[in-house]
Amino acid sequence: MQVTIESLSQKDENGFNSFYDIYKISFPASEQKSKEELLSILNSSDYTIFTSKISNEIVGFCVIFHPARASFYLLEYMAINERKRGLGIGSKLFYAAVMQTFSKQGIKPVIIEIDSPEETSNEKDIREKRELFYKRLGCRKIEPFDYILPIKSSQVAPLMKLLVYHSDIQNISKSQLMEWVEDIYTFVYGCTKDDERIDKMFSNTPKILKLI
Repeated sequence: MQVTIESLSQKDENGFNSFYDIYKISFPASEQKSKEELLSILNSSDYTIFTSKISNEIVGFCVIFHPARASFYLLEYMAINERKRGLGIGSKLFYAAVMQTFSKQGIKPVIIEIDSPEETSNEKDIREKRELFYKRLGCRKIEPFDYILPIKSSQVAPLMKLLVYHSDIQNISKSQLMEWVEDIYTFVYGCTKDDERIDKMFSNTPKILKLI
């Protein structure tokens, strides 16, 4: 099975539609962006949408936010067609996308948002497998820290965790993490740095957090 990894072209309308078909069934409605927002991402120099293909068919993707003005990258979304899971496509896509980003943009910590497997949910097994998948790739969870996804809809935000991919970081200061979260809220989700959810997240956060 030959898997190719490449960035999605702004002019590839069919490719975008194939990406969107996987996207819209892979994430809860509360975590999704609109099709118009995704088109804006495709045309932004701050983002790259990487796709994995088998026989020229898009079977997976990941979206990486890589602004020069931030001290991190955000793997905002990643999904594999459910019929192609378990074949090692996800790990190949992750490493290829991250390494290409490092090569073009420089090496920075990569942050990943995941639904917390600790929250009571009928998707608990899926969440546990997702966290284990990223940990096998070398990502580590920031603890103790509960992340509030800055969704704009009326739906209740799920309990989230943040993972970090970077070989040289063993822990992170509260001030550094707050800078990352503020930038995610403002650059990615269009919120403000004085968003009350940020204060809520950091009200009882220790000065140093571990990556586990």
